[in-house]
Amino acid sequence: MRHKYIITTWSIRTYDVWGNAKDGYEVNDVFGHGTIELKLRVETANVGTPSTFEYASPTYTQIRQALSLRRIKIDTDGDDIMIYVNAARDNYPCGELRCISHESLSPIQEKQSTAKLA
Repeated sequence: MRHKYIITTWSIRTYDVWGNAKDGYEVNDVFGHGTIELKLRVETANVGTPSTFEYASPTYTQIRQALSLRRIKIDTDGDDIMIYVNAARDNYPCGELRCISHESLSPIQEKQSTAKLA
């Protein structure tokens, strides 16, 4: 069986962080770092039921690469199109990824074009 994939575009943001592991961290500022295209494997949920749908999400490897994070375990929070990333060891805020190519990835729905027809 061949796997199905979709191409998605994500906005990358990193943080200026204040604080420490003992007292906690606070995001002081957010910086945009352009966009990245990620090829996501499409999965199917609720197979064999009337509510079957397709979804996709980035892997932890893809998330780490997008944010240039090496050799750290990460935790993620958010939803299908907004991913907040923290270091697993101390909850240090590393950054976020926002899907800008799709309205939803669970179920998959591309954004509608805002271009007007003449």
